[in-house]
Amino acid sequence: MKISNDQLISVGDRFKSEAVEKSNGTSHNKPANVAQWGDRVDLSVNSSDIEKLKQTMQGMPSDVSAERIASLKSSIADGTYSVSGQKVAEKLLDNWKSLNVDK
Repeated sequence: MKISNDQLISVGDRFKSEAVEKSNGTSHNKPANVAQWGDRVDLSVNSSDIEKLKQTMQGMPSDVSAERIASLKSSIADGTYSVSGQKVAEKLLDNWKSLNVDK
């Protein structure tokens, strides 16, 4: 789709006229926390998602062995590291199920 300069000007003029109407008080639904000419972003955080994340992080081991990491890096580097596709799929399904329990 090609947008011409005239179309851009038309859209810009429309937004300008709406902004003037709002600043003249014709629009009464503007939240109090919005600046006169600014944009607004509302972010909502679901507390149950935060709790799930906290529980997941608490279940993770806090001490990671440097030796284990070095061993894994070495195995990956020399091509001897192997993973069972079955086990990966099972873990993915388990994680997916635990995240979607409430849905």
